[in-house]
Amino acid sequence: MNTRQTLALLRDYESRNITFTEPDGSWPIVWDRARDVKVWDAEGKKYLDLTGAFGVAAAGHANPRVVQAGQRQMARLLHAMGDVHPHPLKAQLARELSRITFERWARSPKSILLRQGFGGQEVQSPKSNEGGGAGVGGAQTLVTLRAHTLVTDACPAHG
Repeated sequence: MNTRQTLALLRDYESRNITFTEPDGSWPIVWDRARDVKVWDAEGKKYLDLTGAFGVAAAGHANPRVVQAGQRQMARLLHAMGDVHPHPLKAQLARELSRITFERWARSPKSILLRQGFGGQEVQSPKSNEGGGAGVGGAQTLVTLRAHTLVTDACPAHG
């Protein structure tokens, strides 16, 4: 399916509040495949990905190690409904995220987290507004402690 066909389907079947499309079809670029830091559109034109691709680009698109790890996990268990029936890896991820963030930050002599007795609990969410909302809530708590004001979007996205 080419760019023109893809954008026509989006205009016809997807809410206009999801994907912005230029009336002349010049935007967005319809991605077909990606590898490392390169992305190819539906017509085969190659681009350098400077978007970050929601974090995917940090490991590189189609990174063989990530693909293999994903295939191994999907062959074992694709989805565990982690908010209801967690998988052990979720707990291990929470511990590791705490170790490399909250616990490290709390060791700083200037840490407000340490002085106020904050623990190291993270928020895992597939929806950016949930994770962002939790982050804003935590930031509002810290900002309140410092007697400042925090202004934020009511529905934050992408952190």
